[in-house]
Amino acid sequence: MKTAGIILAGGQSRRMNGLDKALLPFGNGRLIDHVHARLARQLPIVALNTNSDSSDFHDLGSPVIRDDIPGYAGPLAGILAGMEWAAKQSGAFSHIMTVAIDTPFFPEVLYEQLSRQVEGTPEVIAIASSVGRLHPVFGLWPISSRRELRQWLANDQNRRVMNWIESHPHCSFEFPLTETQTGQPTDPFFNINTQDDILEAREQWTGSYD
Repeated sequence: MKTAGIILAGGQSRRMNGLDKALLPFGNGRLIDHVHARLARQLPIVALNTNSDSSDFHDLGSPVIRDDIPGYAGPLAGILAGMEWAAKQSGAFSHIMTVAIDTPFFPEVLYEQLSRQVEGTPEVIAIASSVGRLHPVFGLWPISSRRELRQWLANDQNRRVMNWIESHPHCSFEFPLTETQTGQPTDPFFNINTQDDILEAREQWTGSYD
């Protein structure tokens, strides 16, 4: 199995008043720098799916992929964009693994555990779970399903990620709580949706709201 990592950052951030979450200050840089580094430690090839100005991300040294489904079609459009990009690369990728830009504590062993779940069954979708909840955008996806996914998205009623997953063979892996830099146990899939959330994430990471 050869896998490319895809950071999904194509949303509209409505609860953040339209601010681009990827550019929010976090740790020693921006949230995108943190998430990119965390994913790159697991997979050597990482690309960013965003509909923002790509010049903001040139310093990452990674490809920037835009949705080609019009109208902000949600995470599935980003997953499709990642699949299409991976299929065109010379590295013969069989899968992509997606993570969300707004989830800075996702497990350092995400790929290790999800890939174990599909050994011998590469057509199966594997997704993450924690605290009894599924996190469908944290998934390992066979790119062989990209044409079917494009047809699925042609119907603008087909936008929910779980509906797509449930229509295919799939499995999940339950991740335990993780400790942040401050030693505080937290859900590894804590995600940033509001200004209060980014303050909480910074406090959990560094012990400071700044």
